Parts: sequence; structure tokens; C-alpha cells
Amino acid sequence: MLICTFAHYIRPMSFLTNIKLGNITNLSDARFAAAAGVTYIGFCFDPSNKNYIAPIKAKEIIDWVTGSLVVAEFGNQSFQEINDISELLTVDAIEVNNILLPDELLGLGKAIIKKIDVSAFDAQQLQTEIDAYKNVADAFHLFYSNNTNALDTTVLKNICKNVRIIWGIAFDLDNVLEIIDTYKPFAIHISGVQEEKAGIKDFDGLNDLLDIIMIED
Repeated sequence: MLICTFAHYIRPMSFLTNIKLGNITNLSDARFAAAAGVTYIGFCFDPSNKNYIAPIKAKEIIDWVTGSLVVAEFGNQSFQEINDISELLTVDAIEVNNILLPDELLGLGKAIIKKIDVSAFDAQQLQTEIDAYKNVADAFHLFYSNNTNALDTTVLKNICKNVRIIWGIAFDLDNVLEIIDTYKPFAIHISGVQEEKAGIKDFDGLNDLLDIIMIED
């Protein structure tokens, strides 16, 4: 499982929860995240996603970064493609957003994060989906593609209590502390953004978030 698999690598957490900075497309984001103490940095290898990064470019970035665990993020891709890219980059975890079966995920030989679009399920269906994968997934990344099927707070709280949840549901600087206090997720997910120019980046928003959720000495 994720927490056990990575137990020897995770630094003492200086934030109220773990942080995953995903959809990284540039070295600036990756180096900032590692220096700031972000637990997981993710790279999207789904060609249909606007944040897609070529594996060879991701490898160049990963080779420059130490301190954060690397997550390979995939969409509706084949087992073989996922396996080949993950082996090329020697990643720590694989995040999948497709219909690979639990036994297939075990065959990848990495810690697994199962990404779930919560808006596609009602409460019972979501629990059924989590139950089907909870023995092979080290964590579940929950997100909404739309807000037409928002789940009750109690349902989400119970899910966060029983399995490790990476919170990909929308939050902002004003409510992030409330989200962490109410749901107690294993981690929160933040998306990287494109650089204005190569090497030029505005980190003010991310710095503000880290300041809010930092554990006071």
C-alpha cells in the first residue's frame, strides 16, 4: 500500500496533509515543489489531456529533482503503454483513470492511485467502485468533472475515513483549512500551470496555499 511502500522515503510532513502537485509540465514547478516539501509530483502522460508531457521531457525534469515522490498520471490507455512509460521513468506510483481491472493494476508492480470522477456515481455506486479496487489501490484521487451530482458531506467524510483519499475536488485559499478539517484527506491535489516563458513562473498563489496549511512550530 502507498503509505507502507513509501514509508522509508516520505520526509516528516510539515503540512496539515500531504500535497500532490500534478500535471507538471516544466522544471520550475518540479523544483519548486521538491524544495517546498511537496510529497508527490505528477506528470500527465495522457495525450488527450492539455497538460500532456512527453515521457522523454518528463525524464529530463525528473532527473533534476530530488525529495518528492514521482507519480505517472494516465488516462484511458492500455496496460502495455502504462507499463512501458512507468518502467522508462522508474516512477514511485501510477495514477490511472481508466477501466483496467484490479488484477491488471497489480501487474504494474507499482503503488497505485485510482482516479475517480465522483460526478459519474451516486453514493452507493461510488462505494461499490472503491470496494472493487481498495485491495489494490494505495489511494483514490477523487474529482468532479461537473457539479451535477455532488455527494453529501457525510458520504465523503465516511469515504475519507475508510480509505486514503487524494482530494481533487475544487477548493481555494478561503476553504482549504475547512476541507482538511472536515474530511481529513490523505492528500490534496494541486495542478501545475504553464510557464509564462521558459523559467519564468508566478508562484504567489501556491506559496499562499502552502503558508495556510503549514504546521506551525
